[in-house]
Amino acid sequence: MKKLLSLLLVAVCCLSATATDVTFVAGTTVGNNTSAQGADEMSLGGVTVSTTAGGFNCTGNAYRLAKNSVTTISCASNITKIVMTCLDKVGTSSYGGDGFTAMDGMTVSDDTKTVTWTGNATSVAFTAGGHQVRVSQIVVTISGEAGVTAPSFDPAPGTYYGAQTVTITSEDGATIYYTTNGTEPTTSSNVYSAPLNIAQTTTVKAFAVKGGKSSSVVTAEYVISSATTVANVAAFKALEDGAVAAINNKLNVYYTSGDNVYAKDETGYICLYTKSKNAAVKAYKAGDVIPAGIGGTKTTYRDYILEMADDFFNVQTATEHATVEPEVVGCNAVTTANVLHYIRINNVTITAQETASYFTVKDANGNECTAYGSSIPTGTFDYIIAMITVYGGNPQLTVIETAAPPTEIDNLGALPTEAYCVNYSITNPVTVIAQSGPQLYVKDESAFMLVYDNNSKLTHEYKNGDVVSGVNGSITIYNGLSELVPVNDFSEGVAGPAVEPEAYPIEEVSTDMMHQYIKLLSVTMDSVANSKGRNFTLTDDTGSIVMRINGFDVVAPTDLDGHVFNVTGFVALYTNKSGTTLQIYPTEIEDLTAGILGDLNGDGNVNTGDVSALYTALLAGSIESKYDLNLDGNVNTGDVSTLYSIILGN
Repeated sequence: MKKLLSLLLVAVCCLSATATDVTFVAGTTVGNNTSAQGADEMSLGGVTVSTTAGGFNCTGNAYRLAKNSVTTISCASNITKIVMTCLDKVGTSSYGGDGFTAMDGMTVSDDTKTVTWTGNATSVAFTAGGHQVRVSQIVVTISGEAGVTAPSFDPAPGTYYGAQTVTITSEDGATIYYTTNGTEPTTSSNVYSAPLNIAQTTTVKAFAVKGGKSSSVVTAEYVISSATTVANVAAFKALEDGAVAAINNKLNVYYTSGDNVYAKDETGYICLYTKSKNAAVKAYKAGDVIPAGIGGTKTTYRDYILEMADDFFNVQTATEHATVEPEVVGCNAVTTANVLHYIRINNVTITAQETASYFTVKDANGNECTAYGSSIPTGTFDYIIAMITVYGGNPQLTVIETAAPPTEIDNLGALPTEAYCVNYSITNPVTVIAQSGPQLYVKDESAFMLVYDNNSKLTHEYKNGDVVSGVNGSITIYNGLSELVPVNDFSEGVAGPAVEPEAYPIEEVSTDMMHQYIKLLSVTMDSVANSKGRNFTLTDDTGSIVMRINGFDVVAPTDLDGHVFNVTGFVALYTNKSGTTLQIYPTEIEDLTAGILGDLNGDGNVNTGDVSALYTALLAGSIESKYDLNLDGNVNTGDVSTLYSIILGN
């Protein structure tokens, strides 16, 4: 009998030994994120804790699980118990365990400081559906016996404003059984084989079976709610805070900053606050037109700022773009009634206040307002572009752009090579060489220049030879080179003589020739591997250079073997992970091998008519490659001899 009792005692001890506690302590076991944004993960003792949005390396000795995040605790062995110790409050904010969405097996203590889950699963998911949860310690009890991974749901359970397609997954080879009527699933329930279409509020329960073992049952509640539809921003503003509604009107984005997207329609201004979720909203940029139908929760921030926040739905990619013009006002318009307004104030002076990061803006009428920011320039400006904000009930400006009075210079060659964001006005006209998208290449007698119209200031289309006045802009530096960014529109072009490229051998092309318009004669061409069909190596008798297809409606040749080309374009520098290389951006690629050699008048034959055409070209000083019959890079009497040889040979 004593022997039997001893054996039973050993068995109990062995069983007890299989249960292990793994303890995560904030500040000791950490992840990567220092704030509750983005996914994070940490592991200890075979247990992994991961979250879709949170921080496991935050100050204050607490793991932060963002609102609407899903935090999953998983292990190869079965988890039988999880105990989280939570922070109840920090200041006026609640961070207790009551922020978790209720689920089977989970209890929350009355003081919200302790969350306990019991069950039998290899994976347990907690959804912070109510508010951010902060956890100082997580104790995970594992049985030591390998189990089956509990099912997971995508998208996460929660409230949605439209039908959802729900995918359920578990480990490979497991069979998932589920119900959608709230009853507990069994092996007689539906077998999951395809995503579920959830068009109305539904409770999905599921578990997985593999090798005779079962996972725990996981419950996912999807609330499909209907949102109010309003006509425009003004109607959205009239709703009570907390109302969920969609705006049945397009919105124009005029400014973005961090987690905020600022937009407007003809009735008002609104901030789309994206910190909680929805990267698609955060992807909008200034100039985007947000399609009609975007929805979310109406809030009023700091009593004045109209926001759409949290639970965004019907978010669509912007396919239209339109620059938003600011309202032209004076400092007297900077009031709480005009918060979020996108404005321009002309002829202003900015001076620093004694309090750091505060500045005084004075307009031409002597009216003053306050601007706040860490890098606002001081001085006199033609205008500033700003957004009206509010802090502590006091209106202030967020300065977006400043424009100092232009500095007049005579020509392109007088532009500095080191200045940055200084407005210049060029008194003499310039001549256009080529235009492609935001790239406008121009020249005068002093220099070549790339005008990069990244703010869509230019409204005219220009062609080679157009003479343009009113050229202005700020200098930016790209790859160590000066580029001119327009501040205002240029004049319409007046047609003039076309600009001809200057022929160079490749060995003479250098970084001193940036933006210069050149022609490379009689080059061979090889494609560059892994360049997506855009890069080619050009070679002549003197050297090689990279050609990069970069706009100008140039189509890369497909037949390279045995072909000789003339390439016209601009000298450029291109930088990628491999470094910076000297390149040419082509505007024209001419295949010298195509057609009938010597047919200079285009009649399909090589005869005395072509001799007349060649003499005419010689007298005119032409450099067209079709007359360079002996491929020496020049058009001269040597080509006459070659033409006679072709005729006699025919």
